[in-house]
Amino acid sequence: MARRNRAHRLAAQTGAAVANPRPAGDAHPAAANPVESVRAWAPTAARVSLGLVLLWFGMHELTQPSQWTGYVPIISQTSHLALALVLLHGWLLCVLGVALTLGVAAQLAAAVSALLLLEIVVALSFTGGVSDIVARDLGVFGLAVAVFSSDGQRLILRS
Repeated sequence: MARRNRAHRLAAQTGAAVANPRPAGDAHPAAANPVESVRAWAPTAARVSLGLVLLWFGMHELTQPSQWTGYVPIISQTSHLALALVLLHGWLLCVLGVALTLGVAAQLAAAVSALLLLEIVVALSFTGGVSDIVARDLGVFGLAVAVFSSDGQRLILRS
């Protein structure tokens, strides 16, 4: 827009004609079709959302690990091994969350997230049956699969 205004001012000073790069009435492509703009940014919004969710749960596991030891299958929730596994899981969630949010190795982070969430869904389904927690984690798993399989990511760091 600024470039076009500069060209018009220069043309007015010199008396030259200005070629219009777009036909009259043509708006910016994103403004002309907001659905396309949403489609263009949807994979990025999904990736950042997934990253923030993983980061949120990872931080909770790191700051309050004793509240999460009951979800470790087969191991007593009062054991040191269960506490260590929750802390390790929390760190993994945080690393994946940061990677997805910042767009660092986003497809790899989404794939690892999907596998991790699938393991959580399966383990929770077998140990406690289908519940609202399993349904939530199944939805987050679907989001991870969608991020893994999406093209057109924006705001990613490339090497």
